[in-house]
Amino acid sequence: MSTKLEWIEIPPSTLNVAATLDCGQNFRWLSTESGDRLGVIENTAVRIRPAEHGFWWQTYPENARWDLLHRYFAIDIDLDALYVQWIAQEPRIKSSIARNRGLRILRQDADEAFFSFLCASCNTVTKITRSVQALAREYGEPIAVVEGQMLYRFPTAQALMNASETVLRNALWGYRAPRVIEAAQVISSHGEGWLESLRKLSYGEAHAALVSIHGIGAKIADCICLFGLWHDTACPVDTHVRQIAVRMYQPELRHKSLTPTVYNTLSGALRDRFGDSTGWAQQYLFYDELQDLEDI
Repeated sequence: MSTKLEWIEIPPSTLNVAATLDCGQNFRWLSTESGDRLGVIENTAVRIRPAEHGFWWQTYPENARWDLLHRYFAIDIDLDALYVQWIAQEPRIKSSIARNRGLRILRQDADEAFFSFLCASCNTVTKITRSVQALAREYGEPIAVVEGQMLYRFPTAQALMNASETVLRNALWGYRAPRVIEAAQVISSHGEGWLESLRKLSYGEAHAALVSIHGIGAKIADCICLFGLWHDTACPVDTHVRQIAVRMYQPELRHKSLTPTVYNTLSGALRDRFGDSTGWAQQYLFYDELQDLEDI
């Protein structure tokens, strides 16, 4: 297995690796003592070492799979063009762009996004990360050892439908354990590749299909649509995005509960400004807010 790293000259303003991997859209990337990032794209392990004008990288067990990284980091998306559109519609996003320039929405595996965000409801990033990593270790297939760390493919719904509830509870999934198994059974009942097939539907159709599954509400469905099904118009409204949308567009909803009507009003207000790339703009605003809170 080759350990020689490849070099790609992509400036952080085009792909900000740290912001992209740390902004709460994925829970499987690990940081090593040397500063490398270790992750998994489909059935391939990935090692990234960020540098000033680009980054060093390698894939395992098959090396030099740049095609996977290119797709995963959505390199085809012209961020500068998006910035121009966003600022024209909403000048107040300038500071979020300046702070997080180069942040990209990942094109993730559908099963991984589904079960990761099923875990994410009312949970901390640390616990989500531990739970998702434990799920991959227990039911995923081993891919390769990189820097002494075994990396695993994320388990399919077919693998999880027969999971042990006891094992899941012990892996920090708690009351979500039976929900994981039930959801996996529902997805499997639709046939192999069903989740991925939702990418071919409209955003509205994909969202409706997801919320028909017990335990999947509007916000989780939007997270899955954006991060796992690549519907860029999806706009997850969590506590932080709710505060942003209320502050910017709907102050009269400040003291309202997040009912379905309020949720749709807030996500719609953002979608009215940012259109087909609302999910991307939302992530800039969300991560900006999150960093402000962490700075306190």
